[in-house]
Amino acid sequence: MKQLFFPILMAVLLVINQGCKKELDLYPADKLPTGDALKTMQGVNAAVNGMYEGLKVTEYYGRNYLVIPEIAADNVYLSFNNSNRFLSSWRLSWLVADVDVTGVWNRVYAVILRANNIINSVPLLEDGTAAEKNNALGQALFVRALGHFDLLRVFSTPYAVGGGATLGVPLITKFEVGSPKRNTVDEVYKQIIADLTAAKDLLPKNRSTVYNANAYAAAALLARVQLYKGDDAAAITAATEVINAGYSITPASTLANFYNTPGTSEDIFTVRVLSTETLGSDNLGRIYLKPGYGDIRVSPDLKNVLEANDARNVFVSEFSGSPSEFQNNKFTGQDGISGLYSIKVLRISELYLIRAEAYAKSGNYALALADVNEIRAHRNLPALENVPDANVLPAVLKEKRVEFMFEGHRYFDLLRNKLSIVRTTCNNPAQLNTPRCTIEANSPTAIFPIPQREIDVNLNIEQNPGYKK
Repeated sequence: MKQLFFPILMAVLLVINQGCKKELDLYPADKLPTGDALKTMQGVNAAVNGMYEGLKVTEYYGRNYLVIPEIAADNVYLSFNNSNRFLSSWRLSWLVADVDVTGVWNRVYAVILRANNIINSVPLLEDGTAAEKNNALGQALFVRALGHFDLLRVFSTPYAVGGGATLGVPLITKFEVGSPKRNTVDEVYKQIIADLTAAKDLLPKNRSTVYNANAYAAAALLARVQLYKGDDAAAITAATEVINAGYSITPASTLANFYNTPGTSEDIFTVRVLSTETLGSDNLGRIYLKPGYGDIRVSPDLKNVLEANDARNVFVSEFSGSPSEFQNNKFTGQDGISGLYSIKVLRISELYLIRAEAYAKSGNYALALADVNEIRAHRNLPALENVPDANVLPAVLKEKRVEFMFEGHRYFDLLRNKLSIVRTTCNNPAQLNTPRCTIEANSPTAIFPIPQREIDVNLNIEQNPGYKK
């Protein structure tokens, strides 16, 4: 591996223009907020583990960040028999003091802080090999990029809607007590792409490191980011690199146990959750299942989208005691614990669908269908043939909806494609009523408000337009 961790770090920190320079300076060597813990390679490695632990909390990938984009869209609905969780997300009526909103903001920035502590400490280490330093730095850059990207997706207007000129989130690249302003969406994307590009060069190309970021994980996330940004050529390039790396799509014959099995040959980056780390009733699957909260049911619309012979039908079944309703069976449990789930953040099926979507948007319809049909072949479905050009992109998005149902993609996929959210469940007598059955992609309240607590303590933070007093 190249011995280039410090030059790459400097390049990453200087990616944003001079107007943002104050935010991106390295933290002074004598003022790093890490004490003695990050002065050794051993301490940095422990910090890397702690950084990943931050992804597992309930408010982030442990549950909420995967549930909110489903319940705010059209894949599921909130039952009358609910435990008062995710009410605002179901109603598409977020409040500035909502726990859903503040939880995501606080928890994701906490992970970014952990990543920054590592990034700023690695150049100061006096022990450790170049390979060890590169690896730690690359993982921290990957997680920092993931955090900023995840914040953008819920707190900022999609790039395609606002052209990157609207307010994003504050770019935090060092520890300091201050009052940062919000950067533009475009500025945040530039930093995310710079972080992932650097991480890809620093990390090993080792498919076996599923539970820690490797070079392919960085390329996979980069492909997703470029697709969201609208750079289809870059998305195709990054996706192809990962597709050619040797990962395999799970076949229909073993699909039923895929989500209960961490670290399969399809997994690119998985947040490993051990049985000792169970969140109990807050395990992801428990919000869908009985016994458990059982609050969230599968929408009839999604059930009807599933083709009769689709192997993915195994993940939708009649809800116990209510044959007219359906439940999500993806996250039934792991290691004998109900609802426990090791989060498959990036898997190879997504890369085929990223490339398919980018091909379709570039007018390469045959190539787009070839990638969709690669997924369908592993789901017990026939190939799509003779599809009119105008119907190729909808076919890609339909396949994405079914393949990633309940995994936290749907709301974002609709908004970034400037498609409205339309809930066909609004007349379902089993659901909790909502006043908003439809929301446009450019609606000022299609995104979260900035938490009121942040507004109160940081006078430089501007609230999103749909929530200004």
